[in-house]
Amino acid sequence: MLFNSLQFILFFVVVFVLYYAICDKYRYIVLLIASYLFYGIANIKYLPLLVIITLITYFGGILIKQISVKKQKKIILLLTVVLCLSFLLYFKYFNFLLESINYIFLSNFSIKKIIIPLGLSFFCLQAISYPIDVYRKDVEVEKNIFRYALFVSFFPQILSGPIGKSKEMLKQFREEHKFNIDNVYSGFMIAIFGYFQKIVIADLLAYGVNNVYNNLHHFSGLPILIVVFMYSFQIYFDFASYSNIARGCAKMLGYDLINNFNSPYFADSIKNFWSRWHISLSTWFRDYLYFPLGGNRKGKIRTCINIMIVFIVSGLWHGASYTYIVWGLLHGIFQVIDRLINKKSNIKILNIIFTFLLVTFAWIFFRANTINDAFYVLNNMFNINFLNIKSQIASIGFDKFDLLVLIVSMLIVFAIELINQKRNALKILKKRPVFVRYMVILFLIFSIIVFGYYGPGFEESQFIYLGY
Repeated sequence: MLFNSLQFILFFVVVFVLYYAICDKYRYIVLLIASYLFYGIANIKYLPLLVIITLITYFGGILIKQISVKKQKKIILLLTVVLCLSFLLYFKYFNFLLESINYIFLSNFSIKKIIIPLGLSFFCLQAISYPIDVYRKDVEVEKNIFRYALFVSFFPQILSGPIGKSKEMLKQFREEHKFNIDNVYSGFMIAIFGYFQKIVIADLLAYGVNNVYNNLHHFSGLPILIVVFMYSFQIYFDFASYSNIARGCAKMLGYDLINNFNSPYFADSIKNFWSRWHISLSTWFRDYLYFPLGGNRKGKIRTCINIMIVFIVSGLWHGASYTYIVWGLLHGIFQVIDRLINKKSNIKILNIIFTFLLVTFAWIFFRANTINDAFYVLNNMFNINFLNIKSQIASIGFDKFDLLVLIVSMLIVFAIELINQKRNALKILKKRPVFVRYMVILFLIFSIIVFGYYGPGFEESQFIYLGY
């Protein structure tokens, strides 16, 4: 059940009505049932896995709280984390490990291909944060197992985040949530903006990007170069759209999820980029991996090593492929160089452009189907033929109208992001007359219906991060 499907919209409307129709004391039960139903529809076969990880971390947290000896607490914490990670390692990386062994040793081991459960990377990290936070005394033990199960499975975020930390989310599930028209309006605006980003921009960009990347050897020069930049925008609008829809749905129910993106392509350094991109993941790795490794407290060399470890793990977290490892490695190298040199131009726009180019370069490996494909892109993207430029652009799969829709839509989004750099665009909109607010809503809905990319034989387009 994808967010951008009619099924989900109907599902959410039913949940919304039921949620506010019963007394607050039992609303979390409605959300828990809805969350398990949502995950079961998407992935019924692996519903027991969700239950197992929930139980492991729930009882792990209780044992950590009850045991008084610090060494024993550490052992329980380690066992809890290792057990959870073992599921992640098996489902996500066993096939990759076997393929690597076969390649290195020229062997021929084979097993039935393991299917990765949807959302495993996200709800696994979310669950792992809980026993760690209990051990650190950052959060009180949650004795209500159903409320804790909701924290792990909350349907707006279970499949692709934003990743919630127990110290941020559990207290919200304990609070009373009365119907609040301001929350409903704010959440609806955030969600409808997310649908605009996904259906009008990201899905249209995906058509051209997939056309080229899946048929690379039919292209050279300008089409490849254009698509390289298009993918930077596609992955941003696609993932930001999912996060906004998740935030919007949660807000309508009275819950605040972390704002996962803060205009990352306005970043003026790689470090600044990672403080704006996939914020829930980058802060998770900072709090639960980088700091425990020592952070920047043990000298420059150790700091650089810690940074490299974090980004290589980040690459592997995104997928079991050498392309993701190289992507993580590149960002680690960029971060280390940025930290060691620590020099920027006095002209901010040049720093922003340079950062964007570095990020775009790394995205080549993230998007390429194989390492060989990535190097094909690098070797051919600058072989530009200045003849028949129009036909080269058309070969990507876009006509003039498509390009106009993309340019205008992206300018609208980036204009809103520029406003958000100094003021909150949503708060500004709330102060406008009711007529203006309704016109904005109608414009977004009209744009989604009329200009959204539905394509021949349309099926809802899967969000990029849904498979991670």
